[in-house]
Amino acid sequence: MKLKQNEIKAIKELLAAAENRSNRTLEDLHKRLSADNHVELYVDGAADLHSKTAGIGGVFYQYGNEIDTFSEYLDDATNNEAEYSALIRGLHMAKEMNIASINIFSDSQLIVNQVNGEFRVKHEKMIPLHAEATELLDDFDSWSLEYIPRDNNTVADKLCKAGMMLGR
Repeated sequence: MKLKQNEIKAIKELLAAAENRSNRTLEDLHKRLSADNHVELYVDGAADLHSKTAGIGGVFYQYGNEIDTFSEYLDDATNNEAEYSALIRGLHMAKEMNIASINIFSDSQLIVNQVNGEFRVKHEKMIPLHAEATELLDDFDSWSLEYIPRDNNTVADKLCKAGMMLGR
């Protein structure tokens, strides 16, 4: 069974009260959910349909410190394909780094809402990208994906545009 993020949040809030942790299993679950070892991942994708170039970028932070980045060129892709590709690349890297809990931030409302189950995935090119992203997320102990304004995603934005420039 896969829990939605609001369900995980509700369990976390419930287990915050010691009287709700009546056995070792619940105590261990509380520790896992409340551990402050989360890594933050900011992702972005960009595409220029005129030059048929796209790029992806992302930056990882832990305890406020940058721990890794990526910036890559994508051949002909739409902006939404680039956004999903950035998320997928970041999740692969997180798995390689043995990250168990991750908080992801994106300035793509569409991607955030589709992955969080708020929007349906209708476009045939997005269906396999969505499936890959959600399958990768299943490998994490806990995760969240939140929308942030573009102004709060400047590092990932610069990285994806740098990746796009590699193809020009």
